[in-house]
Amino acid sequence: MQTLVLVNAMLSVLLCAAFCVAWRMLLRLRRLFQEIAPVGALTNARGPQPGDVCPGGAFATLDGQSMALAGGAMPRLLLFVSATCPISRKVIPIARSFCAQERLDLVLAGDDTAAVQEHFAHQTGTEPALFINDPALGRALEVDKLPAAFLLDQNGVLIARGLVNNREHLESLLNAWESGFGTVQAYIAHNRKAGRAAV
Repeated sequence: MQTLVLVNAMLSVLLCAAFCVAWRMLLRLRRLFQEIAPVGALTNARGPQPGDVCPGGAFATLDGQSMALAGGAMPRLLLFVSATCPISRKVIPIARSFCAQERLDLVLAGDDTAAVQEHFAHQTGTEPALFINDPALGRALEVDKLPAAFLLDQNGVLIARGLVNNREHLESLLNAWESGFGTVQAYIAHNRKAGRAAV
């Protein structure tokens, strides 16, 4: 009888110790995930920054018309792509799905020859009226790497920008806007400073 009581007591102590270890591991994992938060879309220090008004005027589209960056019915995601960029091909359907879910207008942009862009638009199922093919736009926004995304409000004010190659990067543009910071990186840096100040 005494042996049974002793074994039960030892098992209870081991169970409590295992619970304490698991609790401490959970706390450490939470801290780890706070430290390695998602980076989000990589931003560029050159060109217009969040809060700036994007270039005015109209830019040539593949249907022979023109489009202004401001004046849309909904916020607009301007995505710079290229027919020679495999990541561009991958990200276009992702961007389409993302914009449909988040109620954004999707406009593609590039600066290749009209024939190449028309073929690319046909391959990706893009309406020529929603494909800006004007080198002046890329120069004005100082696009140097692809695929580059610019999230604009209805007045043409830049909400967020960055290089994107997956849905998480696109979502980070919206997260930056909703948090009141220009980029996810700025939001994370602010939280880290606030955490250090609290300590």
